[in-house]
Amino acid sequence: MRTFLRIVLPVAGVTAIVALVAGLLDGRDGVLGALLGGAVVILFLGSTPVILTPLVRRSAAASLPVALGFLASKSIAVLVALALLFDVGGVADSIDFTAFGMAAIAAALAWTTLQVVAYRNDRVPTYDLDY
Repeated sequence: MRTFLRIVLPVAGVTAIVALVAGLLDGRDGVLGALLGGAVVILFLGSTPVILTPLVRRSAAASLPVALGFLASKSIAVLVALALLFDVGGVADSIDFTAFGMAAIAAALAWTTLQVVAYRNDRVPTYDLDY
């Protein structure tokens, strides 16, 4: 959980910085778009360690099928959420799509970079030599 917080908090900070810049450039619509883009990335990428870690600890053999099924269901859920968010006449009229995209890209890059650094610093053996 500590690793999760060490990743989520900087990504939220990156999202806030993008929202600040978008607010200066596009006003309220830019801020809403950037915050929504960052929130979608944090929910999409953050749900994986929260849900999969306890499942993988129970059964290592089932981890790959569970992870693939979870990725598929998560992808469908994001597509449905984005379709509902960006319908004509709905939320789409009050957010800036450029700010949404920039915040999503920045948050995803920050998340991926921080996740790689966390895994690199983690001392998990990947194989065991038979001596």
